[in-house]
Amino acid sequence: MGQPHYKIEYSIARKAYLFVSQGRHGCVDKVVTFQLIGNDIYNLAFGDWKRDDIEFDDLVVTDNGDMEMVLSTVIEITKMFLAANPDVYVYFTGSTAARTRLYQIIIGNISEIVVGQYDVWGELEGHWVPFEKNVNYEAFLVSKSL
Repeated sequence: MGQPHYKIEYSIARKAYLFVSQGRHGCVDKVVTFQLIGNDIYNLAFGDWKRDDIEFDDLVVTDNGDMEMVLSTVIEITKMFLAANPDVYVYFTGSTAARTRLYQIIIGNISEIVVGQYDVWGELEGHWVPFEKNVNYEAFLVSKSL
């Protein structure tokens, strides 16, 4: 999990984590937010941020050639958020089925590394079950292990 990642800033005004993707299309501002959606459950949302706009785009395909670095940065931000809020759960799913599948593959690749540090669940037909590789989930929950 000690993968390289972009420099991360926290914006108090936006209540969001910010970083800059650097790749074949130049510099692209990214934003990650955690929004309370239930009892101790926060939705992780991220996407491209246009500085002249209040919102960000989580459907855009940036295609900047740095997907691994971007996702490594989002993982690092999630670790930071859970370190500051150890009793909460982070919920996330892809904005498309393909993105959800990508997240599942990434979780599968790091699942053995995070054992004992984080608990990860997948949503199957409305039920939360412990994450297992090669199972197609609809969404994910992660928390710090007790």
